[in-house]
Amino acid sequence: TGALYGRLFMDGAVELPAAEVHEDARRRLAEAAARNGGPPLNTTLAVVATDAELTKAQAQKLAGTSHDGMARAVRPVHLLHDGDTVFALATGERQLDGASPLALNEILAAGADLVTRAIVRALLAAESVETPGGTFPSYRDLYHLS
Repeated sequence: TGALYGRLFMDGAVELPAAEVHEDARRRLAEAAARNGGPPLNTTLAVVATDAELTKAQAQKLAGTSHDGMARAVRPVHLLHDGDTVFALATGERQLDGASPLALNEILAAGADLVTRAIVRALLAAESVETPGGTFPSYRDLYHLS
């Protein structure tokens, strides 16, 4: 049901479709790929922004840990022919709490969690695409979500 899939990756729980539903979706995706001359090449891009004041090294760390969120939501991720990338930006409007060494860790963890949620939300919002070979189905269509 739609409500079940809307909770994917929320609260740390992963709710997967039944095996037969997943196998049917994989079969229909393979059929669409065959009609369209092969599977699409996919790249996932994300931007994580914070109002914290970060050094260049801290922003690079934020981008790197945010990749963990991508790996939670995209399978497979970081293959040879894709460009899966996370960019991190910091406006510097607020200083990190210098008394707490955990302040940066909270931002790093939030970056990973937010990238996961953003990708899942985008996946659930995406619509099927018409191509010269026919329709390339969306996740919602493959799994019969309304």
